This record gives sequence, C-alpha cells and structure tokens, in this order.
Amino acid sequence: MQQGVTGKRTSVQPAVRHAVASLRNECLQSPPGTLLGQEDDLLGRYKVSRPTLRQAAALVGQEQLLRVQRGVGGGYFSHRPDVSGVTHMAAILLQLEGAHMREILQSTEAIRTAIIPLAASNMSTEAREELREFLDREAAIPSEAYDFVTFLRAERKHNDIIGRASGNSVLTLFMKISLELVSSLSKEEDVLFGKAERFLEWRSQRNRMLQAVLDGDHEVALIEAKRCSDKVRKWLAADKSKAQDEMTVRIAHVEG
Repeated sequence: MQQGVTGKRTSVQPAVRHAVASLRNECLQSPPGTLLGQEDDLLGRYKVSRPTLRQAAALVGQEQLLRVQRGVGGGYFSHRPDVSGVTHMAAILLQLEGAHMREILQSTEAIRTAIIPLAASNMSTEAREELREFLDREAAIPSEAYDFVTFLRAERKHNDIIGRASGNSVLTLFMKISLELVSSLSKEEDVLFGKAERFLEWRSQRNRMLQAVLDGDHEVALIEAKRCSDKVRKWLAADKSKAQDEMTVRIAHVEG
C-alpha cells in the first residue's frame, strides 16, 4: 500500500514501491534542482519498465520531492515541498476531518507551551536581535493604529521567529499547520475577528510572553504562554454563552 499526500491509500505493485523508495531516497539526498538523470538513465539504474518508473515518478511528484521536465534539457530533478503548501493541505485535511475550535485550541496550546520555553532557552544572537526588533516595532505602533491586518502579520512574523529560535523543526511545522487552520475559521468562529478590544489584549499578552523569551526566562515565558491560552478559552466561553442567550431569546420570541 502507498499513501499519497491526500492520506488516501492506493494499491501499487512491488516494483513501483521499490522505484518510489529509490527515487524518494535520491531526491532527499540531493539538493533541490539536482538533475538525477534522464528517463533512460533511471530505467537502467532501477531496472524497471518505463510505465513503472513513470508511475513511481508521479507518486514522488505528489510528495513534491520530484519534478519531471520533458523535452530538450529535461529530465528528473530533485525538488522540495513548499512549506506553505504543506501546511495549507494539512489544514484542509483537518477541516475535512471536522476539526472543532476546541481541538484547535488544545493543539495550539500544547505546541505553544512546548515551543516557547525552547525558544527562551535556545535563542541565538541573530534570533534575539530579530525578536528585539519585532518588539520595538510593536511598541512603536499605538493601539488606535493597530488594525486586524497588522495584528495578523505580527502573529505570523513572531511565530516564524519563535519557530527558528526553538530549534525544533517538527514543533515549528505543527504550529504553522495550527495557524493555517485558525485562518480558515469563519468570521463567526474566530474569537478575534472584528473584536479590537480582544486582539489588542492578546497583543499585550503575546508581547509579555515574547519579552520573557527575549530575556531568556523560560519559566516566565511558559507562564505567559499559558495565560495566552487562558484568554482564548475565556473568549470562547463568553461567545458560547452569548450564542446560547441569543438562541433562548429567539425561541422565546417565536413561542410568544
């Protein structure tokens, strides 16, 4: 069985599986853009038929590890997945699985409370300077000029900095997927969209967390990270209560 990028399993021949493994391994060991060879070169190397090689190439191409170029100057070239494409696809899959806001909150909280202390402990000189510049820019923007678009850009920027500073590529990717999933929420589900008092409060709390990271205090950074999650949990509860109250009023109006 071969599992493609969509998560759906399809049956493949043993010869195809062998060719897929060989192609994937060559791609992973070669810098992106490396010419692995012409089609005839790979046929001789893997000792498979042309249809088998092409089927294997299609599967590895779905993983974004291989690019096949036909014609003059063409061949089989190693490639690399685009992180934004991977996170977007993962978010779509989670949407199809029916991921709820509660699950998104739980996963984001778990990732944040793991990655923030790592960043505080492993901060390089370069990352420290980048984070300091980020916080200085944040401090220079008054609340009345801090709109939702500015807020979203700052969210992505600081998460990029924290991800690199943490030194943990797995947690960084998981955080990107979680943020991509949050961005796919409807306006009704988003606890921050259109609510300036909330995203400004979040901004202040987030920057306190980042200041602790900049100070290299992983214990305080963890406390502030948990407070971030507490705020989202509080807002979710408030929105749920409000929705229930509005439903009760509508029902009473209909029955009356």
